[in-house]
Amino acid sequence: MTDNQPDGWAQVPHVDTLRGTQEPPVPVTAPSAHRPRRRLRRGALVGIIAGGAAVVLLLATGVVGYAVQSSSHSADRPVRAFLDDLTAGHVDDALRLAGVDHDDADVLLTDAAYAKATDRVTGYRIAATRTDGDTATVRAYLRQGGRDVASTFTLDRTGTDWGVFPVWELQAPDLGRVQVSVRGPGGTPVEVAGQRVRTSDDGIANLTALPGSYAVTVDGGKWFTAADATARISGFDGTSSAPVSMTTELTDDGKQAAQQAVDRWVDGCIASTDPAPAGCSFYAYGEDPAYTYTNQKWTLEQRPQVTVGGWLSRGWTVSTTSLGRATFTADISGPGGVGTASAGPMNVNASGYVSGFSDAGATFESAVGNGSSDTGS
Repeated sequence: MTDNQPDGWAQVPHVDTLRGTQEPPVPVTAPSAHRPRRRLRRGALVGIIAGGAAVVLLLATGVVGYAVQSSSHSADRPVRAFLDDLTAGHVDDALRLAGVDHDDADVLLTDAAYAKATDRVTGYRIAATRTDGDTATVRAYLRQGGRDVASTFTLDRTGTDWGVFPVWELQAPDLGRVQVSVRGPGGTPVEVAGQRVRTSDDGIANLTALPGSYAVTVDGGKWFTAADATARISGFDGTSSAPVSMTTELTDDGKQAAQQAVDRWVDGCIASTDPAPAGCSFYAYGEDPAYTYTNQKWTLEQRPQVTVGGWLSRGWTVSTTSLGRATFTADISGPGGVGTASAGPMNVNASGYVSGFSDAGATFESAVGNGSSDTGS
């Protein structure tokens, strides 16, 4: 059969031309208008890093600086400085730092004197610091003679540095005192840590001292001596040493000088032409006013024997162990004619005391005046 219609297959595209559904082609455009990020130059990057590090360093430095300044302005710093000077033996610097007033009479407050002390402050540790307003209290332990001694220091705030950090001033600590009592003549020379001073009229020496132990000796020359002693001062709380009492004793030269002084006193009384010699232990009485007395004299028939003892309040005691004897004679003239008058023998009591010594020897003072206790008068 013949189909007169056009061949429909002739209108179908060849299979090679079939590609399926196609999207419209994407147009090719110019490069994007957003340019890639520029990389920083190396120098700029280093600058930024360095700047950041500088800020961090400044902050760190500020923190460290604040901590350092806070430490250097703490209340215990003046105490440490004072004790550092003291342990190094720099007494003048330490006292100046602490505001301790002293003068030439304070013979123990020197580098030389402190160097001769024992049990000095050789170290310390700060135990506690307490602040109450403008006042601070620092408690420390001082190392003395192998042991710890507690001491307390007071400080006052006197202002601020840079308006932030407090300025503390150490108040003068209470120093101790070496107290020496010498049972001997007033004005006796004593040496404390090699420093020579004299006692008062009542035999006392009082010296301001730093913590330590001080050797004390009496210088009685060839006349008297005393056992050496030691005064001890602990810490800075105004503690005085236990009073050092030193009792003097006469040397052999001192005892001999004392005997000679007694003999001079007796001889002086015997040399008097007065029936009642002033200051002597014997006298004659009973003169008749109707007679005239001439050629008056005392004669020592027996010298008193004495012994010299220890020191009492007025001197070394002199006790009569054997009374002396003395007589008084005089030529007389009167209504009954002329003749000789006599009195005695009288007891010669040489009890008294030796009050001191000089280059000439001992000084003797009688305890019996004008025979007031002489039963033989």
